[in-house]
Amino acid sequence: MKLSNLLLPLSRRLQCLITKQVIIGITLIFTISNVALAENSTRQEIRYLVKKYRLTNASIGIAVQRVNSKEMLYQYAQNRFFIPASNNKIFTAIAALATLPANFQFQTRVFYQKSKFNNGTLKGNLYIDFSGDPSLTGSSLYNLIAQIKQNGIKKIDGDIIAVANKFTGSYIPEGWSHEDTKYCYAAPASTMNMNKNCTVIKLINTSGNKTKVEEVANTSDITFKNSATIEPYNIRKNCPFTLNMDDDNVTHLSGCLPRKAEFYMSLAIANPALKTLDTIKDFVKEIGLVYTGDIIIGNLPKQKLDQLAEIRSAPLSDLLTHMLLKSDNLYAESFARTVGYVMYGAGSTTMATKAIENILTKTYHADTKALVMKDGSGLSILDRVTPLFMVNLLSNVYNSNIGKRLYSYLPTSGVDGTLAYRMGGHLQGKVHAKTGTLDGVSTLSGYLLSQKNHLLSFSIMLNDLHENQRNKARIFQDKVVDVFYRTL
Repeated sequence: MKLSNLLLPLSRRLQCLITKQVIIGITLIFTISNVALAENSTRQEIRYLVKKYRLTNASIGIAVQRVNSKEMLYQYAQNRFFIPASNNKIFTAIAALATLPANFQFQTRVFYQKSKFNNGTLKGNLYIDFSGDPSLTGSSLYNLIAQIKQNGIKKIDGDIIAVANKFTGSYIPEGWSHEDTKYCYAAPASTMNMNKNCTVIKLINTSGNKTKVEEVANTSDITFKNSATIEPYNIRKNCPFTLNMDDDNVTHLSGCLPRKAEFYMSLAIANPALKTLDTIKDFVKEIGLVYTGDIIIGNLPKQKLDQLAEIRSAPLSDLLTHMLLKSDNLYAESFARTVGYVMYGAGSTTMATKAIENILTKTYHADTKALVMKDGSGLSILDRVTPLFMVNLLSNVYNSNIGKRLYSYLPTSGVDGTLAYRMGGHLQGKVHAKTGTLDGVSTLSGYLLSQKNHLLSFSIMLNDLHENQRNKARIFQDKVVDVFYRTL
């Protein structure tokens, strides 16, 4: 047999191998070229949108990646720090899902020593143990106290003690605006949350230039001292309207207001624990419970107690959905402090943010050097995060055991929450993301199912906006998401 015939099979194998490598190489070059072309097209469109919506003065950071492969598809200023605003609630939701059991509910419970109860009289203290339930209402608390009498207790030879030791430290996180803390959207989180720690009043113009406070909702046990007047502009410009509620829940209103029939004001309760304690006193009296001691804030004793009654919040899934859809700051701060309490036994803001950062690092491999977190809601102007951190975290979380749950709780484009009226049409239902808004800040971070059926994580952050650019910033974000949908 000739040597050439012996070499023929080897030669064919080499030829096939070389051909295969060439095909792979060409395919790889073609893929890289397509990715490069898509990124270049995306970049050009985004540049056009920045100019179209006159946002060249704003600080803009953008990052987007494929969730499965974590391949970066587009990035701009991705490592720059931005104020995230309510994008912080994503971190709080992740920590709550990772820390709290799926069947978690906030509980408000009544305890006593059954052995000291006889013939309608409890010879000892009664305890109402609060857990920081942000959804607790006054009517629910009334029903809980009514259960005490329904269970046979008519008289308490001792104190009624409200236990409120889950949340500790300052009510107000570092970096919250003093102006914000006056109003309901920035109501402080307390172990004894009730009625969203919010009160609603109406200032009405009476005779001449005088005003009168008309109490609308949750105003019991709050004192109003009003000297505000209605004045023309030439007087009003040197007479600003001011309001302040002190730690005794006394509200002072003064200064000048423009001519108008009425002014509705939704005010944060400065001392929610005191308000709830006063409400307990009102309800105990109304229900007709007799007690010989006092109604005070205290602690549970060391001896074993028996549970007399309880009320529970909605399940964790419902509460987190509400928090994200409505961007509810009280819910976010209550969950953050609850996570801190569960992990470290202290529900302060400091322990809350420490616990959340710990979870993000150890469980979801986030590099928290790219995160500065001062609260759970995003109201702090000291919060900072990078767009790259956001998309990396979102991808990692989606690929974890809580990913699908977080995805389903986020607002959906054109459907619900803060995205109900954004990104409709062909984007309806394709975006699950969290908005964020503060003065000069507009952010949007979450997930997008692209036209090519790729699930993407994205973050679009704008800071240093002028007041009149807020709507333009939102439109810009929606248009950028549409670019991602079509091109990536």
